[in-house]
Amino acid sequence: MGLTTLLETLTDLVVIVGADGRVRELSAGARAFLGERVGAAPQLHELSGVVEPTCRAELASPVSQALTRGGVWRGTVWLVDGAGIVAPYAVTARLDPAGGIVIVARDTVDARARGAAEAESRSKDEFVARLGHELRTPLNAMLGFAQLMELEPLTPDLHEDVERIITGGRHMQALIDDVLDLARLRAGRGDINKGPVNVLDIVQGVVELVEPLAERRGIRRIIHPARPLIADADRRRLWQVLLNLIGNALKYGREGGNVRVGIVPVTGSRLRIEVEDDGVGLSPASLSRLFRPFERLGAEDTGVEGSGLGLALSHALVTAMGGVLTVASRPGVGSVFAVVLDAVDVRYDHSEDDAGELAGEGQLEPGGLRVVHVSGDPGLRELVTDTLASALGADTISVPRGALAVEAIRRARPSLVLLDRDMPDVAAVDLLPRLAADPVAGMVPAFVLTSDADPDEWTRLRRAGAAHVLGMPLDVTTLVAATSQLTAS
Repeated sequence: MGLTTLLETLTDLVVIVGADGRVRELSAGARAFLGERVGAAPQLHELSGVVEPTCRAELASPVSQALTRGGVWRGTVWLVDGAGIVAPYAVTARLDPAGGIVIVARDTVDARARGAAEAESRSKDEFVARLGHELRTPLNAMLGFAQLMELEPLTPDLHEDVERIITGGRHMQALIDDVLDLARLRAGRGDINKGPVNVLDIVQGVVELVEPLAERRGIRRIIHPARPLIADADRRRLWQVLLNLIGNALKYGREGGNVRVGIVPVTGSRLRIEVEDDGVGLSPASLSRLFRPFERLGAEDTGVEGSGLGLALSHALVTAMGGVLTVASRPGVGSVFAVVLDAVDVRYDHSEDDAGELAGEGQLEPGGLRVVHVSGDPGLRELVTDTLASALGADTISVPRGALAVEAIRRARPSLVLLDRDMPDVAAVDLLPRLAADPVAGMVPAFVLTSDADPDEWTRLRRAGAAHVLGMPLDVTTLVAATSQLTAS
């Protein structure tokens, strides 16, 4: 596809300016936005007329400084359209190697609408949470008095009525707990405490718990593989999710059929827990509504008990743990629910008393390079692992969060540590001093990977303790040169 054809397909405002200041190319969106406000062959300075005057004055110096220092500037600019309406645009200006400049402006109307919708959704969730708390008080009183009545000498009919009150009250209490839990998670205030979790232990525990239901329905359980994999997850919450998924597979699976639970490693240092049944399956229309609260997809007509909150809550819990919950289903064949989570590599372990030998272990021997890479991006983890293996014969231990870095370094005793500048739970500039303070991790040189070209940011990272700062995309030649310097020293 040629440049002109590409520009004709873009709705963003794209302006390509030559070294002489003359506009060389305009995207279709830019031409429509500018209209007749500029001539047929405009100069760059003529385009300043579409920038709101106050914004123009405020940005002149910062944009010029950023382009001079790093060759790129990003920010919000208020632009005036042909009808005189002022709106914010997300703008990127980047210097061209030939001396020109490329400007891309994207309307943020959709982003603002999405932000407003998310704010409205959060307010609804907060309202539901407050309502749930208000309902709990009278419900607890009702259950308390009913249980006191249960201790009194009652006629069989009255005793049965009291038991119905208690059973219904406890069901309502569980429903309110689930609603409150879902509301907190969707409002970003869920109670999630992540750490290394043996997934096989949880799967076996859940399968044992639901054994009576499986026996009643004559369903055979299959767990594969029979070896542990460690996930970065909240143990209690993962148990809750798998109890719901495996319980659903047993409730809705075919009588006398099979339920398979698989635990498999996947690319990017992640693992997938699959729960597969051979039940009636789901139609595409049903799949689109599957994770909505109180959506039972017609199951209320089958006699199977449920509130329609389990899958919605499970989806929210997996998302809060940094994972993904997916489903694949075919009517008449069955369904496969999959939970994908970050894995924790625990291949290496050393006793604490050999910390003094680390200096010898840390030397970069040919083919013996061991690296700990801390990154929240599965794609980048996979890329770095493959790149280091092919270019340096390195063995890379991927770590999904900064909080796990020290323990991983103590276990693996690597030759070096690679840190993403921004990790899910901490920035590299804050993690580096923590590594330096540890008697084991502090002896391992740390490199930081960053896509930020700002020299001031690189200086800040070095002052925080980075042995080297490497730009992204990853340059293998630069990495090899940096490790060679460590070997020489």
